[in-house]
Amino acid sequence: MNLDDIKKYTEELIDQSSSRGFEDSAAYCTDNISVSVDILNGEVSSYENSHEYGITFKALKDGQMGTCTTNILNEDTVRYLLDGARENCEVLDDEDPDFIYCDPDNKELFYSQLSGNYGKNTYEKFKDLGLKIEKAILDLDPRVKAVDYLSISAVKSASYMINTKGLSAYTDEDGIAIYAGARAEENGVVKSGGHYWIGLDIDKFDLEDFKSHVYENLITKFGASSVKSGNYNVIFKNEAFVSLFKAFFGNFSSFSIQKGLSLLAGKENTKIASEIFTLKELPMYEKALTKFPFDTEGVLTYDKAIVENGIFKTALYNLKTANKENRKSTGNGFGGGIGLTNAVVTPGDKDLSGLMEDVGDGLLITDVSGLHAGVNPISGDFSLLSEGFVIKAGKRGRPVEQITISGNFYDLLKNITAVGSDVVNVPGSRGEFFCPSITVKDMSIAGEEK
Repeated sequence: MNLDDIKKYTEELIDQSSSRGFEDSAAYCTDNISVSVDILNGEVSSYENSHEYGITFKALKDGQMGTCTTNILNEDTVRYLLDGARENCEVLDDEDPDFIYCDPDNKELFYSQLSGNYGKNTYEKFKDLGLKIEKAILDLDPRVKAVDYLSISAVKSASYMINTKGLSAYTDEDGIAIYAGARAEENGVVKSGGHYWIGLDIDKFDLEDFKSHVYENLITKFGASSVKSGNYNVIFKNEAFVSLFKAFFGNFSSFSIQKGLSLLAGKENTKIASEIFTLKELPMYEKALTKFPFDTEGVLTYDKAIVENGIFKTALYNLKTANKENRKSTGNGFGGGIGLTNAVVTPGDKDLSGLMEDVGDGLLITDVSGLHAGVNPISGDFSLLSEGFVIKAGKRGRPVEQITISGNFYDLLKNITAVGSDVVNVPGSRGEFFCPSITVKDMSIAGEEK
């Protein structure tokens, strides 16, 4: 079965929806091909080559939007989806109206971004590269005892959407991801660390660069100890800042704001962060591996500042939440909810060394953990176990562990004193987060000097 075959199901769903009493309807189908290889102890521990399909049907009846999804495609699929959506409508009691949408000036949406490299992603190539990566990591240092996790995966996907308003939308994408996690031991002390790589062409993978990141994230942790409790000027290394920020990003969703789950309600066009901090969503960002010309509601996306020079410019809206405030969707309707695509923190002029020179004495935070238990997404409070390094006289010093960094997300944004130039792109469930290291003043640190 191919995408053209799947399209027949979506077209039949739309054709039959009105006879089932639906006022409007939409059908969304996906076609995903993937291959993955896991390496453990010098051999392939897992191999998967899959081809999966899915169809989501949503329809409006008596003011309620029912939804039904399946990945089983046979002669009963259309009936199953129609019945499921109808039953869903009957049990819902949503006071906020939902919509099926089509821009009359943009009914035909098409965007193909396949790299043409997916055919390179074979079992043999992934196996050989995986074994090579494992050996390279084990050879980094005598203290490296094992590569506990090593996965190479690739995916190629396409999606097609139509609705009773006349929308016809198609997009596709592909990509590769490599993740590795290793374990090292010295005098009974065990450390773990790893790295990731994402790209469009497996031949562009740089093993030497990957090795250096694994070494930095693993071997440099030895000799770590705590620090004296107190307030410190802190640099959140780029990936650590992304981890912390993403834990609170739901506060920028209009759904959370409207439900009273975010303190950003009524704060648009007011200052919520340091004036040197700017965060934008750039769905078609040229440096991003995947672009997003439109959302899954058929709304065109566009570049927007979420926070600009410290000012909260806009929350993210889908059709439903936008209608509730009599405004337009921001093109962030994904999967029935609200989603972020490619996020970009505007970088500054100084690299990490320059940031440390300006800090003088403080801490460099490289890892935060406990982001589920140690975060209150509504109040913004957090208390997280952290690791990193001492900054002494503007230079990176000894490694640090067994510390807890505490504070409030909104205060943290206001206390940003510098934004670096060392941008990394951290993959997410949709798009990437491009972010440099960030300096924050007067962070509370709980530790114990030994």
